[in-house]
Amino acid sequence: MPLSAPRLRTMLDELTRQYGVPGASIAVWSGGAMKEAAAGVCNIETKVPVTSDTLFQIGSITKLYTTALAMQLVEEGKLDLDKPVRDIIPDFAVADEEVAAAVTLRHLLNHTSGIDGDFFKDAGRGEDRVEKYVRLLKGVKQIHPLGQMFSYCNAGFVVAGRMIELATGKTWDKAVRERLAKPLGTPAFSTLPEQAMRHQTAIGHVGQPGALAVTPITYLAQSNAPAGSMPMAKASDVIAFARMMMNDGVAATATPILSAESVHQMHLRTVTCPPQMNIDAIGLGSFLWDWNGDGHYDVFGHDGSTIGQAAWLRYHTESETAVALLTNGGNGKGLADEMLAAIFSDSAGIQPPEPPAPARDGMPEVSRLTGTYGKASGTVEISVKDGALVAMHKPAPDFAALQGTYAVELRPLSETLFIGTMQGYTRPATYHFLEEDDQGRALYLHTGARAHRRVE
Repeated sequence: MPLSAPRLRTMLDELTRQYGVPGASIAVWSGGAMKEAAAGVCNIETKVPVTSDTLFQIGSITKLYTTALAMQLVEEGKLDLDKPVRDIIPDFAVADEEVAAAVTLRHLLNHTSGIDGDFFKDAGRGEDRVEKYVRLLKGVKQIHPLGQMFSYCNAGFVVAGRMIELATGKTWDKAVRERLAKPLGTPAFSTLPEQAMRHQTAIGHVGQPGALAVTPITYLAQSNAPAGSMPMAKASDVIAFARMMMNDGVAATATPILSAESVHQMHLRTVTCPPQMNIDAIGLGSFLWDWNGDGHYDVFGHDGSTIGQAAWLRYHTESETAVALLTNGGNGKGLADEMLAAIFSDSAGIQPPEPPAPARDGMPEVSRLTGTYGKASGTVEISVKDGALVAMHKPAPDFAALQGTYAVELRPLSETLFIGTMQGYTRPATYHFLEEDDQGRALYLHTGARAHRRVE
């Protein structure tokens, strides 16, 4: 039995307060009908109330839109998933020339390029900003070899955005508005601040729940928009995208957006994530989940995170249930966990599994795990303190505004898998120690959906 609209509003209102979330908007499609609710404020200083028409930054949910654009162009024969990126961007370069020559659009869309994806240099605000960003990648190194594993790569989606620009002859912003936002019937979907200004918008909040402040930086770099730095939308706008995906590529406006085969390709597993991670597998652009544990991926979507804002999209095609939740600070993950479990349990008869919990007593041998692992966004130092394994996260200078230094105590699930919960939050993160270097030490630390290579 789907949640009633009054119950949805009551839950959202109660849980935003419980998890210290300043404001939230949710849209639910189930039983052939839309329900919407909003709670809290857009800005803790102005105290303007959130409504269902408030725009929030959707962050990396944008990657689904970029992938859909790419798949449209694959259908038109203008792009190819398995040909080198250089067929479209002849001067494409990263630090590893062999990777630059061999990497494909498929590698970019399923996060297996191995390129260090947290490269957030600002390439300016001109219409050539995506092109300029891609040129800046020439010095970016590999985290892992091409195609070896899944490691979340924002940079790859900006490259895909540039391929879209060259294939369409339009900027990524114009392409996404003309090819997706307009035919989906979502005119409020905004890719630039001057578009969002026509609507009520939410601002991000940083800091721990209970001690939040309005973020001093409203947006990430505009040049990173194809990866999710800029787009803002109503929760119902995001549901419009999900409904299209659940309807074999046809929008609620009856406009064909994608072929059924392209939707299938986006939902088809291309790489499996490390076990007990909060994502089970990756399709093309899409996150995949097997909530029933039957080996069948039947829940799809993506998460999004910008400066002080976080968003979630989940949809279950079999029950035609979709949920879009947008938040602007605090422990949004805790809020999302409870809302998603309640809604999908009632509407679809399924729900996300419980977070992993320690399954063993005592500490395994950890000498091969300790050390420092790093990537462009910073380092994670693994050490033993007072008998406990501790992860010290230290951001690189360019990332200090996104996340400060913090420590997490790790608890073992196995010899190579640990979990730890950041202060002020409720959902634990997984820490996988993968492979071995020539000294028998773990070569990679995989956490936060990203591989970090050992540097010490």
